[in-house]
Amino acid sequence: MSFRLSRLLPVLLLATLISLSPAYAQNSYYFPAAQQFDAKVPSPQQFLGYEIGSHYTRHDQLVAYFNELARVSDKVKVEVIGQSYEQRPLLLVTITSPRNHARSVEIAAQRQALIDPAQPLPGADAPAVAWLGYSVHGNETSSGEAAMLTAYYLAANQDAETERWLDHAVVVIDPAQNPDGRDRAANWHNAWASQPPSADPADKEHVEPFPSGRVNHYFTDLNRDWLALSQTDSWPKVAAFHRWYPNIQIDFHEMGKDSTYYFEPSPKSMESPLLPKSSYEANKWLARFHAQALDALGSLYYTGENFDNFSPIYGSTYPDFHGAVGVTVEQASSRGLVQESVNGPLHFNFTVRNQVATGLASVRGAVEDRDRLFALQKEFFRSALKQAATYPVNDWVFGDAADATLTNKLLAVLLQHRIEVHALARDIEVDGKRFVAGSAYVVPARQPQFRLAHAIFEFTPAVKGDVFYSGTSYAVAPAYGLRYAGSRGALPGGALVEAVPTQQGGISGGRAGFAYVADARDFGSYRLLGALLGDDVRVRTAHQPFTAATATGDVAFGQGAVVIPVAGQRLDGEALQAKVLAAAQAAGIMVHALASGRAASGIDLGSDSVRVLRKPSIALVMGEGVSATEIGSTWFALDTALGLPSSKIDPVQLASVDLSRYTSIVLSGGRYTTVSDAGVAALKRWIAAGGSLVVYGSGARWAIDKGLAEAKLRDGDKKDDAERLDFGTVRDVFALGRVSGNILSADIDPTHPLGFGVQQRRIWVNKEGGQVLEPAKNAFLNVVNIDREPVVNGYLSDANRARVAGSSYLQVVPTGSGNVVLFADDPAHRKYWYGTERLLLNALLQANYLSTPKQRGE
Repeated sequence: MSFRLSRLLPVLLLATLISLSPAYAQNSYYFPAAQQFDAKVPSPQQFLGYEIGSHYTRHDQLVAYFNELARVSDKVKVEVIGQSYEQRPLLLVTITSPRNHARSVEIAAQRQALIDPAQPLPGADAPAVAWLGYSVHGNETSSGEAAMLTAYYLAANQDAETERWLDHAVVVIDPAQNPDGRDRAANWHNAWASQPPSADPADKEHVEPFPSGRVNHYFTDLNRDWLALSQTDSWPKVAAFHRWYPNIQIDFHEMGKDSTYYFEPSPKSMESPLLPKSSYEANKWLARFHAQALDALGSLYYTGENFDNFSPIYGSTYPDFHGAVGVTVEQASSRGLVQESVNGPLHFNFTVRNQVATGLASVRGAVEDRDRLFALQKEFFRSALKQAATYPVNDWVFGDAADATLTNKLLAVLLQHRIEVHALARDIEVDGKRFVAGSAYVVPARQPQFRLAHAIFEFTPAVKGDVFYSGTSYAVAPAYGLRYAGSRGALPGGALVEAVPTQQGGISGGRAGFAYVADARDFGSYRLLGALLGDDVRVRTAHQPFTAATATGDVAFGQGAVVIPVAGQRLDGEALQAKVLAAAQAAGIMVHALASGRAASGIDLGSDSVRVLRKPSIALVMGEGVSATEIGSTWFALDTALGLPSSKIDPVQLASVDLSRYTSIVLSGGRYTTVSDAGVAALKRWIAAGGSLVVYGSGARWAIDKGLAEAKLRDGDKKDDAERLDFGTVRDVFALGRVSGNILSADIDPTHPLGFGVQQRRIWVNKEGGQVLEPAKNAFLNVVNIDREPVVNGYLSDANRARVAGSSYLQVVPTGSGNVVLFADDPAHRKYWYGTERLLLNALLQANYLSTPKQRGE
């Protein structure tokens, strides 16, 4: 070696180290104990060009990074399993040893055998599966950044421990469960970030505008959609879950800036009586790995104080209902690059580091406790069969011959959850309800998925907890408004159902000579109406029942039947038939062609009781102070159930826009502090001139307080000022006094236009908030009243039970030439309460037919 070269080498080495030092510095911050990384695998910083924690990564950048990992590393595979509503790819990333990737078919078979009670435990070479789910709430952004770093560590770290992990585990990463919300948040934070950053909590960087990145495109909280599956974002990940049946599933979240870090176990009071104690004991096994990881960093944390853990609607509890160890982890959020907190400045990179640490600790736990986890999952499904054998219900049956649309929707949800379903072999009657073969299904209780089937059909076991994070009842079947029942005896189940039948729509009887008629009881009738009204076809609805002669014989039609007369249309007979056929096929609805307007019984089709349906023009008020999830429910219903556009206007605009263009305006729960007196006055004039204001939840309280509706609310019981209460019980007192997502029995007037399509008087409603409506003095205005002795599904204190008993859930307040429709709660709650969503759609379609004559003497 020459003297000149020997003098130059240290300089070259120093220059190389300087060029690489940011990457090394970042690796040492996020992975302080790491040894050597594979140079061919780029770190997120090297690929993206900035340090993680110094900028918010967009979803397209995140996708590009994971694809690069898969390109350079044989340990990483990336699948696109779906698309969000805004057409962003939904990824699923699997990281394991090349050997495990090569035997993926064998491992998949091992996973299916593990949940089969009849099969033995997997052999010694079977890997555990650890599922890491990030950014289900899009503005809890530390986890998405952590997903990239965690994947990088697993793909690039060359130490013996990491190699052992990947030999004995498959790590499944869902890096962005809510990419639409995540990009909404990332773009906001990046747009308002300062250099140097501002830690002031009032700075715009830290204060997201409506609707925030927490929710998806339709403002849905996807962390509460694992069971109901209302959103397209949820279906592919649940399908992937049942492909892998993970042993551990971590759901990464953020919480208030002044907190620290939370991981399970959760409070004992919030454990589900349905699940074996071993499921909750397993949380303690995993907790020791999380504690060790955070202890090593010196990060503060706590366990066992809050966050409920009994409902399978969550990404951390759904796996508990499948024998896995599901865990919520919560990191205090910086909501920006740095923010002041009671613990000092909270930096974004610090929040990311904690999420990386617990993610890797979870993989370590899956490997170390592999045998125990396998035994736990195997015993879980075996115990489910034992539990089902002693349960008083042998089979559930559901389905409605008059509503194939919702029957098929519920069937699809059951099949997606891998719940065993059989076709009903013959007509039966259970609990006074008739079920018809060909349109009803039997769900046996004695199956490995007993607990999840129970969650869907049965009363939620009462949990008197003090930290309800959401509702106290999670049953799905009551929300559909379908007939369903449980039977102590065995029901005649036929063939195993493996797919949802194709729903055929069309015209029975060819071209109509007089009119086309469709039954309103099928939920698909709203899609039919939306398509026809959207094409400017003139449509009527029957406000009284009738029976008509059809090509298949006499058919009875109830209130709300859709009537499309041939006369008076802008189209000729052939074009009209084509429009009706296309709409019927798209809706999956059978429409009957009638040759005559003369009814076999009941009203004739030229009756004044067959009323013209105007094309609705609907405004949804959304913006600051409005509940995004609640107004999002109506938006989703209009897009998906009715298929008609809506105008989305800000509360501030109510004083300035031309309201006369709208037939209905919808106000959901919210504060509406930005609505000026001029805005309130404009609403009053619009209602008096014939507009229909539809309000629900706390929006109903606001409307009453502002004099928009003459209605009354029931106050809660006032406590004795002298009552002695201990400060330490404050959380218990307030929590038990709330009305938190109960399902209550109610009575509906099915002859009222708002009740069109409902088949029986007993319905179920969701009671979410504290506002309780007094029934109107004019009894005809009370469309739905909660029963005087309501059946309660969920937890409701005695005081609240007495307060809601006999109250009004839905009433109409005529005002001038218009009206105000008051719902006590969101009728389309979480976008799967189809039974009461029907009432909302009726309110928007029948808005000009809701006036009721006053009672004599009033």
